[in-house]
Amino acid sequence: MLRSLIVLFAFFHVCMGSLLAQFAITNKPASVRAMTYHNFTVTGLPSGSAVVWSVNGVVNGNTTVGTNSGARYNAPNFPPSPDTVVVTATVNTDPSLTDSATVQILNPFPNLASVSPSMMGVGSFTVTLNGWGFVPGTTVKMNGVAKPTTYVSSTRLTVAASFKKIPQSDTSFQVLNPDPGAIASNVLLAPPTPKNSRAVASDSAARRFLEQAAWGPDAYSVGRVRTLGFDKWIDEQFDEPVSVYQDPAMINVSNAPVQARFFTNAVHGRDQLRQRLAFALHKIWVVSGVDITSPPRLIPYLRIFPDLAFDNYRTIMRKVTLNPAMGEYLDMRNNVKANPARGTLPNENYGREFLQLFTIGLYKLNPDGTRQLNGSVPIPTYDQGTIGEFSRVFTGWTYPVMPGAAPRAFNPAYYEGDMVPWEPNHDTGAKALLNGTVLPAGRSADQDLDAALDNVFSHTNVGPFVGKNLIQQLVTSNPSPAYIARVSAVFADNGLGVRGDMKAVIRAILLDPEARAGDEDPTPTASDGHLKEPVLFFAQTLRGLNSLVNDSNSLPARGSALGQNAFFPASVFSYFSPFFTAPNTGGLRGPEFQIHTRTSAIERANQINTLIYGSYGGGATVDLTTWATLAATPSSLADELGKVFLFGQMPSTFRTELLAAITGTPGTNLDKARAGLYATLTSGYYSVKK
Repeated sequence: MLRSLIVLFAFFHVCMGSLLAQFAITNKPASVRAMTYHNFTVTGLPSGSAVVWSVNGVVNGNTTVGTNSGARYNAPNFPPSPDTVVVTATVNTDPSLTDSATVQILNPFPNLASVSPSMMGVGSFTVTLNGWGFVPGTTVKMNGVAKPTTYVSSTRLTVAASFKKIPQSDTSFQVLNPDPGAIASNVLLAPPTPKNSRAVASDSAARRFLEQAAWGPDAYSVGRVRTLGFDKWIDEQFDEPVSVYQDPAMINVSNAPVQARFFTNAVHGRDQLRQRLAFALHKIWVVSGVDITSPPRLIPYLRIFPDLAFDNYRTIMRKVTLNPAMGEYLDMRNNVKANPARGTLPNENYGREFLQLFTIGLYKLNPDGTRQLNGSVPIPTYDQGTIGEFSRVFTGWTYPVMPGAAPRAFNPAYYEGDMVPWEPNHDTGAKALLNGTVLPAGRSADQDLDAALDNVFSHTNVGPFVGKNLIQQLVTSNPSPAYIARVSAVFADNGLGVRGDMKAVIRAILLDPEARAGDEDPTPTASDGHLKEPVLFFAQTLRGLNSLVNDSNSLPARGSALGQNAFFPASVFSYFSPFFTAPNTGGLRGPEFQIHTRTSAIERANQINTLIYGSYGGGATVDLTTWATLAATPSSLADELGKVFLFGQMPSTFRTELLAAITGTPGTNLDKARAGLYATLTSGYYSVKK
């Protein structure tokens, strides 16, 4: 009997030991970077139990050592002292079941957003570097040479610079965070101060042009346009390197840092034309952060548009079609051919929106964008049957194959690279597409896809449909049919027999006589220009004020308060409809007015009030010293406000009212400058582009 009890006890002990061994944290990293996160996993959790997470003995942790949101450990903004933490998982129903991971917290990834002054000239001066993720001990390298660095804050550093003559080329800046986890930032280039040269374009024309071709004018871009002229500036922009989005591993689980980086790039990026076009293309080929909720999913999609902004529209069509985020958003990934036995059909979401919103629209168009009519009835471009046929084309695609994994019919969710075909899920039957084209049976998923893209790309609607949309976003909500026809003709043939050349289309849009008609003429017509959408309103305002913006900015929330949450459109129909009619205009198109409600109009003024009289926080700072100096002579302040924000075309009646606001404001010159800025930036003359 005793022997049996000993055996039973030994068996029980072995079982308990096995159970204890089974509960464990299975992915214990040696280190995690500050400001990032790590998703822990456990095995052996008893049924009906849950895990209690703690950091250094504190349940769910705290801001000093990091916090746990369930199994996700969010590292603190800076390494604690000491720089290691212990993350512990404990079973709530049995505290003896527990495991821990000792993790070193490394310094954050440093990110460099801007350099001030933005151009390097002769003399000795202090250079301010603006960004985020800086720590005490961060070092600045200028042209590859380490410089004595002053740490001001986690978003500000300063160094001393001295040039005996104007640099011959760009000056490079990079910051290096020290150990633990020493790591370098991105590199920013500050151009030399331009030498005096004969201006090709006037200041007012350059500024108006940059309202269309950039996120608004700043001192550097105005100087380049005036020196080069419009055409050569466009050429220069074609060669500017891409302002990048973060590596998803550098940021936390939310898309908020991606939105903030958008504004950082918009205010400080040299590739202004590329960025404007990229955002315009995103508003056509919509994927929304409402559904695509994390950086690893969203960023590869966002990178498509700056990378391909100056490519061919056919290339964009294929790249977005096969993007995994688009596959998720409109259900093309894991879209399977019909199964009569189960009564299932292919998903039609992508097929429908591909035709309606991304390429040709609902009705046949003339080259000038007007609808073709059968009597008085618009002629449909396609019918429900066509959608069904295209949906069959878009079958058989699944996520890219994860590195090291074997291909499957339904690959696990992975977002780097294009979706890949799984041929057994593709419909290989014949398919009737547009304009009488029939794809033969027996073709692969890739063959059907390319043939279908070619079929749509060759449709006569694509030029006027895409061209009008881009004109509305960049230049005017109500382009004339002749303007659309000229752009459509360039889309059809760039002059060298190439269709869909985006460089040629951009040049045609921006250099068209209708786009340039208002450069020197201060007399607008009722159909000129468009309301500045919130993201453009904020970016242009901050560029005009020579602001310093970095990735800790609150601009996405501020834009959302005005009705436009960047990269979070409410639906596939984007932030607003290109067909929306502005109220009380006799039928004029005014897309941006769809989100410009009474509430958002008041909020627009409130946001300017906060910027001028308060603060947007450390992520977007403004120095009004120069404006206060000008306020000593009110007429000089009014002239500069008109020059910087109204491209030198301030109406005389408004100037009279502006001067009255400046001179009638009691207090210091800063008070007067604030009054002038507020009056200008909240005026309709500023909010509506001519």
